Amino acid sequence: MKKELCSILILLITTFCLDAQNLPVFITGSFQQMPLSSFIDETEQKYPVKFFYEEKSIEHILVTANFNETPLSRCLETIFEKRPLNFYISENNQVVIYQGLLLSGLFPGSKLNDEEEIETKERSPEKKVSREKLRQIQYKIINIGTPGKNNSGTATLSGYLKSYESGAPVIGGNVYTTETQKGASSDATGFYRIVLPAGNQVVHFTCMGMEPVTRNINMYSDGRLDIDMEVKINVLEEAVIFGQGEGAIGQMHIGMEKVDISNIRSVPALLGEPDIMKSILTMPGVQTVGEGTSGFNVRGGNTDQNLILIDQAPLYYPSHFFGNFSAINSEIIDNATLYKGSIPLKYGGRISSVFEINTIEGNHEKISGSAGISPISARINLDGPLFPDKSTFVTSFRSTYSNWLFSKIKVADLYNSRAGFYDGQVKLNLYINENNNLLVNFYNSKDKFQLHSDTTYNYSNTIGSLILKHKYNPDLKSNTSLICSLFNYEISNENSTNQSFSLTHNLANISFINDFEYFTDSRKKYIFGAALNFYSINPGERRVPGNSNITPVLTSNDHAMEYGIYAGTEYNVSGNLKIEGGIRLSGLISFDDGRKYIYAGSMPYAVDNIIDTLYKSKSSIGKTYLNPEWRVSMNYSTGRSSSVKLSYNKTAQYIQMLTNTTAISPTDTWKLSDIYLLPQTGHQLSAGYFRNFKRNTIEVSAEVYYKLINNIKEYKAGADLLLNDHIETEIINGKGKSYGLELSVEKRGGRIYGRIDYTYSRTLIRSVSEFKEELINDGEYFPANYDKPHNLYVLTNLKASRRFIISTSVSYSTGRPITYPVAKYQLGDQVFLQYSKYNQYRISDYFRTDLSVTLHGNLKKNQLTHSSLTFSLYNLTARKNAYSVYFKSEGGKFEAYKLSIFGTVIPTITYNIRF
Repeated sequence: MKKELCSILILLITTFCLDAQNLPVFITGSFQQMPLSSFIDETEQKYPVKFFYEEKSIEHILVTANFNETPLSRCLETIFEKRPLNFYISENNQVVIYQGLLLSGLFPGSKLNDEEEIETKERSPEKKVSREKLRQIQYKIINIGTPGKNNSGTATLSGYLKSYESGAPVIGGNVYTTETQKGASSDATGFYRIVLPAGNQVVHFTCMGMEPVTRNINMYSDGRLDIDMEVKINVLEEAVIFGQGEGAIGQMHIGMEKVDISNIRSVPALLGEPDIMKSILTMPGVQTVGEGTSGFNVRGGNTDQNLILIDQAPLYYPSHFFGNFSAINSEIIDNATLYKGSIPLKYGGRISSVFEINTIEGNHEKISGSAGISPISARINLDGPLFPDKSTFVTSFRSTYSNWLFSKIKVADLYNSRAGFYDGQVKLNLYINENNNLLVNFYNSKDKFQLHSDTTYNYSNTIGSLILKHKYNPDLKSNTSLICSLFNYEISNENSTNQSFSLTHNLANISFINDFEYFTDSRKKYIFGAALNFYSINPGERRVPGNSNITPVLTSNDHAMEYGIYAGTEYNVSGNLKIEGGIRLSGLISFDDGRKYIYAGSMPYAVDNIIDTLYKSKSSIGKTYLNPEWRVSMNYSTGRSSSVKLSYNKTAQYIQMLTNTTAISPTDTWKLSDIYLLPQTGHQLSAGYFRNFKRNTIEVSAEVYYKLINNIKEYKAGADLLLNDHIETEIINGKGKSYGLELSVEKRGGRIYGRIDYTYSRTLIRSVSEFKEELINDGEYFPANYDKPHNLYVLTNLKASRRFIISTSVSYSTGRPITYPVAKYQLGDQVFLQYSKYNQYRISDYFRTDLSVTLHGNLKKNQLTHSSLTFSLYNLTARKNAYSVYFKSEGGKFEAYKLSIFGTVIPTITYNIRF
């Protein structure tokens, strides 16, 4: 801050004509042990004076003096006598207090240069300047708007936040003033808008991974100020997962977690690959059933109740390589946000959470990229300008070469096994004009593995999207999206002539989305829009060649249209109170697939109870659903460093994954709601308290929630979900409830970064049926498979030097529920087991410690490439954490066995290079 205050002084000098005389200000009063900050406040109230200073520099300074018509300059000389403080008074009595050398005599009436004059026009975008001049700009006073044009007492400041290095928009940046406690965030285009009182203001601009920026402005009327932000160099590279620092207090949405993508690389990672999906498992309220699994559970929701978006397109299977790699290269991710409490109105279709991932838009200045190699995978990505100052491109490719690893593992069950994956992405950011940008995106991934058998497993994701960002005027803008998302899997055996087959499942989702934002006045923003989702799902087919003895199974596709219309408002009621509310009207129109089974009345859905089959036209409407989804959020600031938040959400889900295993797999199938499978609905009430300490370097939060879920899907004992054309006979509708407490403490800044997250939560489910034989545990509540009451995560990063970083993490959770045999009996030569109530017991608790060490190469900015080497130890204590417990009969006796996924320490070394 010393440089900042000195530069404020320099620019104030250049701003005003130095040969003019100051307006005379004379101070009268008796002051006894008065804090300097109080003296300044009183002086500003009584006299036409404005002070600029750093609060820390004047702490503990007391004023004891008697002034009688004493010039202001003489008063300050008396106060600062024998103190390392200086001051400068401009011609209109703006006073800068700073530490360091006396600078006023260095500029005898001349300006530093023409570029540092005060901006007095309504539009004040920053031009591309050198880094030195860019940093000097923040110390000059910038006039915004036109004098005499505004009579309301407030004015709107708007503009764009952009990266100085690449010119790309800075998304999710925070804009705030500490005096007014007002804040705003930049959107996907970098645009921000904040209403401020007229007059002098100090505006702060911050964003994860960027250097903070400060602007001293004088607001006359509405105006524009564009900001260039520099990438933060030599930051402590920890996996910073937080609620935006000061922005967490002012941010409207409760339960919103942001992942700092630029800093996840030094966190200990399995197999040396930074993983965006695994990173969110460290967040409070987020769990998984065990190691080596795909998907995640948020606040008691099932894995299929999370909407995962990549550049606004849904991703249906988010992992590679048995759940150990995320489906997207973390190197090209720009920002990622998890909404687990208050879900924005524009999102629908899932009832637990939305995980929004946005990739970078590309470097506007030059070709840049990165590459990395680990023992089993490699990746590379490039981005840069497509046309000078207009458009950009991004490309990414990642693959594995892991087959050599299977050959080194001396386990009989893994002989003749192989596994591999790849993913690639191409993205174009096409600049049309100042009001229109078109994003073109294509993504494809594929996995293929074979485990000690003749059966081969394949699954893939394919995404294509067009997104038009249009600005009608400064108050109205829209995003229009056309998206296609495909998922399919294939299980095949082509090595056996008479047993050859190909089992497939396909899902196609085409979406049209139109979102609007409209600012009506200084305190209101309206949001509204609509979305249409067209689904075509093949539930599963088995195709066979002519010489195979296996029976083929052919099915018809399920078709449906899901729609959503929403409208709401964000209203800044006062300086302390903000409210967001609205309604999303969602529904589903299900179309018949040509055949519908009719079941006997007053009987459960079962094959034996089918009394007729109804054949209908495939284009006819089978069933419609309509659900109003209310969303309300409130943020009340209890002070400059604390706030209280409340929210209520109702959500609806019309598509579900069918799986009767503990962990999801790529061979699970998706099913649309129809006349028999009711849509799931959820209600969640959340409350939280947020507080910052020590100049926002320590953030503490506490959140509580209560959630109810209707029509959650449970399965009958021994349910057969594969190639079942009457799947409703295997499914039971249930009710779920979840509640919990989430505590988080985060320390940022300095050489040591630390974070502690603790969650206490319960997730309980009960089956609902009028038929006793369909009830689980006699209709009583039982723990869900992912119910793990206690979860603790501790992360510590030590920046031992500018190039050497040590990171450790500790994870603990309660063991998941399981059903055990409690007795056995013998009938003849047969031995039978009597099992406990469903999920009555638990496997042993989970505990894991990880360690990583990162060594950076030369950190000079002008170097052509920057490299780093990371060595990590996963499961440092080699603990054999139980994934499951199973029982096996041996010689007439039943023995219990514990299955561990990673029962030893796993070392990995990864080399990364950036250019």
